[in-house]
Parts: sequence; C-alpha cells; structure tokens
Amino acid sequence: MIDPKINVRSQPTPVQPESVIADYVATGFASAVQTRAYQLYELGGRVDGRAEQDWYQAETDLRANSKQA
Repeated sequence: MIDPKINVRSQPTPVQPESVIADYVATGFASAVQTRAYQLYELGGRVDGRAEQDWYQAETDLRANSKQA
C-alpha cells in the first residue's frame, strides 16, 4: 500500500501472535456468552427488555464455570 503522505510503499503492521490468540479467545467467549444469554432469554419466558441482564448473567455464569474447571 502506498502512503499518500510520503508517497512511498508502507510496510504492513506485523500481527503479533498474542493479539491473534486474544482475539480468538475473546470471540469464542463472546459467542459462548451470546448462546448462554439466549438460553436465559428462553428460560425466562422470552420477555423483552432483559437483554442486558441476561448478557451479564451469562458472562457471570461462564466465568464461574471456567473457574471451577
């Protein structure tokens, strides 16, 4: 890619393995939280307006389960 400010080809920023792993873990956790939050929504009778509470409860549940493992 050419940097228009200096009119030379810029080097891509190297991706650090740690950031890739962190992104993967965060994405996996977010997906698990989403799934658990939906389960809580269904268990709670599909009542609208509780998405935030369900999301926080899902995070709490998953963190508690990961500490027990």
